[in-house]
Amino acid sequence: MKKTKKMLAAMLAVSTLAAALSGCSGGNKTDGSLEFTEAASADGNNGTTEAGASESSEAKIDPNGEKPSPEGYGILREASTAKIGSLNPLTYTQSYASTQIKRSSMTLYGYFPSADYTACEIAGELAAEEPIQMDEEGKVWRIKIRENAKWENGDAIDVDDVIYSFKMCLDPLMVNSRASQLASDYITITKASDYSLQGNAGTVAWEDVGIKKADDYTLELQLDAPVTEEDIKAHFNYVWTCLVHEPTYEACMSEDRSTNTYGSTREKYMSCGAFILDQWIAGSQFDMKKNPDFVLGDKIKLDGYNYKIVGDRNTALELYLNGELDAVSLSPESIEQYIDDPSIKKAPATSIQTLTINHGNTNNNGILGNLNFRKALFYAIDRESIAKMTNGIPANYLVASKCLGLDGQAYRDMEESQALLEPNLGYDSAKAKEFYDKALEECGLTSLTLTLQYNETSANNKAASEFLHKSLPEVFGDSFTLELMAGSTSVLNSYIKGWKEGDPNSFELQWRGWNTSTAAPWNGLKVYSSMYSNKNEPYYNDEFDALWEKANYDIEAKLDPAYRMDLTRQMEKIVLDEVAACPVYEAPSYNLISSKIHLVCDEYIPGYGFGYILSTKD
Repeated sequence: MKKTKKMLAAMLAVSTLAAALSGCSGGNKTDGSLEFTEAASADGNNGTTEAGASESSEAKIDPNGEKPSPEGYGILREASTAKIGSLNPLTYTQSYASTQIKRSSMTLYGYFPSADYTACEIAGELAAEEPIQMDEEGKVWRIKIRENAKWENGDAIDVDDVIYSFKMCLDPLMVNSRASQLASDYITITKASDYSLQGNAGTVAWEDVGIKKADDYTLELQLDAPVTEEDIKAHFNYVWTCLVHEPTYEACMSEDRSTNTYGSTREKYMSCGAFILDQWIAGSQFDMKKNPDFVLGDKIKLDGYNYKIVGDRNTALELYLNGELDAVSLSPESIEQYIDDPSIKKAPATSIQTLTINHGNTNNNGILGNLNFRKALFYAIDRESIAKMTNGIPANYLVASKCLGLDGQAYRDMEESQALLEPNLGYDSAKAKEFYDKALEECGLTSLTLTLQYNETSANNKAASEFLHKSLPEVFGDSFTLELMAGSTSVLNSYIKGWKEGDPNSFELQWRGWNTSTAAPWNGLKVYSSMYSNKNEPYYNDEFDALWEKANYDIEAKLDPAYRMDLTRQMEKIVLDEVAACPVYEAPSYNLISSKIHLVCDEYIPGYGFGYILSTKD
């Protein structure tokens, strides 16, 4: 075996160990705050005994009128405050949409619980086996897919479906928000970025892109740099690598092929995953039924899902208590009441709630682009008080506490990571006022009014916003006013998209949160890189970009976990020093889960969740 092969084998061992120790990216979320990547659940009790029935013929009556099967009802009933606008895996933005997409579609690889249900591991879903290295360098790989996969209408799935889905994601005319991640994340696919960014120039042909058909059931990948098989698997577990159905997708294409409505209604979507989307009442309800042809169907015991959209989490709690849901994520005001309930289960926060800052906003003489003002904002926030009112954890950092460091230790618990943080959780009113006064002088202002936007369904961010509305003027003085604006998810998303579409003043401050990789914090920091097309704020830093590329692509970083972790800390230090976004708190979720639901794990699996999809129900 040549030296390069040995190096790649060592890299594989390191990355496999990291995955085993840490769990995987993903999680559960139900607060209406805007978080990106995985969704949440709210569910409850069910069933009474029909009066007069004999013991031998006793029938269970479900509040939703479900017909019992020999195994039980088998329908897991959830709720969320978040409306879902699209199930298009190539363009989705919210975590709760990604959960529904993943349930009803497939990726090449996915995360599954380990044998003892204490961690999670990555394995083939559509892929039939591990990736196969085809060259000495580790730049050419093949993936064999299962030959028994089908769309819900019975159409067979082969490698052409995979290639079409990737081609549409990278389409240069549609400019999909997920194209940059498919092109270059854990791996960099040859010519993929050039193809997706060319617009209508036509200078890069699809045939030049390193996504090839080896045979009907084998995909070939040609890459710019050596990678491990763990890199390949991690790259192709993301929701944006889910399949789209070519005939349906083409029928949803606009005449000029610049937009597509795939996944906007039940009729414009085709399932192939563990569950089939059976009914979609816009803004109200999703119903899914078990897919009898799912390639891993033996793992799925539930008959289906019922997913309701509710106005708030207190409404969801009422439905749970009435036996109409099977689990519910508690609102902050309900946690204390139910904290001793034996059915409660705690899940770690999946994201840090941050104040996203529109650095490019030109109002107020561009003060949001002024570093002194952003530092003033950072030091002016009393995170401890906000954490208490949200039952959260104060966060003066931008790598979440769920993320793994070295030797099984949490990244945040490492001494070197602790050294990055400001004392007193970053709260220093005197320093905040000093930076504020400097910023006003530098921007030629005598007063300042800003607007903070928050999701109308998020009790946490509403409470935190109202606290900041009062407390920030107490720090900065009468010259500062913070106005508040509540909005729906779609409205807030449109403001975030505004600066990307030519309106630099589309928003000023907005609550957002990123749910990034538990196992690979160096990769999760991509959300602050220049290349990340789905970023929230117009923040760019060449030094940060170079560090991110080194941490994710350099062979030295892949072979040396301590060096890679040092690169991660250097990246976090840059975004903290420049206040790329202003971290405030993390909010663990507290969930009531009906005794009728039998989970595969006793506790939350880091990066995987409670495993509802693998559960059974009485």
